[in-house]
Amino acid sequence: MKNIIYLFILVFLNGYSQTLEQLKMETKTFYDAHYNMDFDGIAALYHPGYFEKITKEEIAAKLDEQFQNDKTGIRFVFPTMNFSFGTIQEIEGKKYCVISFKNTYRVNFIDKLSDAEIQKNIASIQTNPKIKSVKYEAKRNSFFIEENVIWVAVFHSSTMDKWKFIEQNSKFRSFDEVLAPEIQKQLGL
Repeated sequence: MKNIIYLFILVFLNGYSQTLEQLKMETKTFYDAHYNMDFDGIAALYHPGYFEKITKEEIAAKLDEQFQNDKTGIRFVFPTMNFSFGTIQEIEGKKYCVISFKNTYRVNFIDKLSDAEIQKNIASIQTNPKIKSVKYEAKRNSFFIEENVIWVAVFHSSTMDKWKFIEQNSKFRSFDEVLAPEIQKQLGL
């Protein structure tokens, strides 16, 4: 009887470990796509709920416009990131994991900013409660920004048994549509 219990625990822990290792690899791939501005790669790892109102191609085009346009460009600063993984939770037959990290990026401006524009941008950026710090870099004509980031990874048959990601990002305004508020509450968000 003890052997059966030990075997069950071993199989459970091994499955959990493989799932967590797979999640860590997919999280790195998702971050790398952001760092390398691989917008198709980002879209490929988004949760399928994003595509109920917009196509992958449209999302990739919107990301491209957000990251590089005729006024600004966004670049992630660090090629590697330290992620904090919450507990993998099973809710309504789906596995969820909250991933958090401090991201650092620059918003580079094409045209030189006036002092008034700098102050206006700093005030606007600081309205986001996830922003830890923002500094204007005069030599680069850019803002150096540190932000607390939350991603939610989902594993289920609806994600083709692969980890897919939902970004808690005010610019997307679809977080509540993709991840029901009652699930967010159970995940502690």
